[in-house]
Amino acid sequence: MRVIIFGATGKTGQHAVRRALKDGHEATAFGRSVERLGAEDRLTLARGDVFDAEVVADAVVGHDAVIVCLGSTNLKDRTTLTRGTQHIVDAADRHGVGRLVVVSAAGVGESWAQIPIISKLMFKTMLRNVFADHQSQEEVVRRNNADWTIVRAAVLSDKLESRSVTASNAGRTKRIHRAALAGFLIDQLDDSTYSRQAITVTS
Repeated sequence: MRVIIFGATGKTGQHAVRRALKDGHEATAFGRSVERLGAEDRLTLARGDVFDAEVVADAVVGHDAVIVCLGSTNLKDRTTLTRGTQHIVDAADRHGVGRLVVVSAAGVGESWAQIPIISKLMFKTMLRNVFADHQSQEEVVRRNNADWTIVRAAVLSDKLESRSVTASNAGRTKRIHRAALAGFLIDQLDDSTYSRQAITVTS
């Protein structure tokens, strides 16, 4: 499968690129500094900004699936996730890309009941703009006609020993290893279990 990964130079995005290649997919890494990923077989580097709708649209052409691993630029940012995802979704729709997998945050929507108190406090204070952006981002995805899945990730970590994944919209969340999240994202490319659903994941 040919998959394009947006936010490919972020911590989660880099894991997703490596996992896609490991699983035998052809991957395109999209980002503003993708050259630092280096050259690999079956990897195409697409340098660009998600705020440029035409560049995004050109990059999407010829792909079977899209994975969105965008991150906020700072704590005041409440538009990057929504605007970037809107451009990606529009491009996918224009060019007939059938599969769309988008990273969001545990706590958004009905998953609020699943997160710990400390996460709720963070989302109501320091991370309130990021949280609002994720909410808007999910609305953009839900309006799309593609076969989408929203993956609501628990608190991300690169230090956990466990790389297991529990997917549930009922259980409590803790943390999830970025590599584990990336693996789950790639697994969704040919798995319809959570088609047109939001699912919360934790380790």
